[in-house]
Amino acid sequence: MQNTQIPWDWYVVRASALVGFLLLYISVFMGTVSCLPGIRKYFLRLRSLNFHCWISLQALIFALIHGVALLFHRFISFSLADILIPFHSSYEPLLVALGTISLYLMIILVATSYARKYISQKFWRTVHFLNIALYIFSVIHSFYLGTDLKSGLLREIFIWANGVLILLLIFNMIYRIWSRMKNRPVICEIPNANENLRQSDPARGQKRIDENFRRRI
Repeated sequence: MQNTQIPWDWYVVRASALVGFLLLYISVFMGTVSCLPGIRKYFLRLRSLNFHCWISLQALIFALIHGVALLFHRFISFSLADILIPFHSSYEPLLVALGTISLYLMIILVATSYARKYISQKFWRTVHFLNIALYIFSVIHSFYLGTDLKSGLLREIFIWANGVLILLLIFNMIYRIWSRMKNRPVICEIPNANENLRQSDPARGQKRIDENFRRRI
């Protein structure tokens, strides 16, 4: 009987990429819909339980596994520099660079999310907008380099699922712009009572908001 050697590295690379992107998708989806009127009430409870941060951390872990597994890839040779330095890889330098940049953005976002009780709410929210770049880079990287997304049902699911999320992201941005034009608060994690307090006493209200923001960790 002929022994068939299972290319474990190939399966680890593919599986970690798929699971990592799925977790990233859930994280971005949660962060997007929890700010939209009519939808956010179904997701705020999960955010209050740090589900959003936890999912992001798991996505980062699988992204790191994906990067480490590439070092043992038998079909395409990757060095540590290829993985850590954008545009260093000779294989699809642009697409691989998007994956590397996505990894760094993910590290920044996860680190600031878990350290947000030590930073201001305004700074955290500003940094958190990097999620959009992270998501776009990850979609392009996955779609064009993912072996399992070349054809078949998984490709169709990927396209439709990300199409829906992109529409939600666009709606989210439109809603934010419209709210700012109308001088209305965009409520994601801050309860209405805090917003009313801020309007009646700006200094005290902002202090209370920052305290509640940190207490949710």
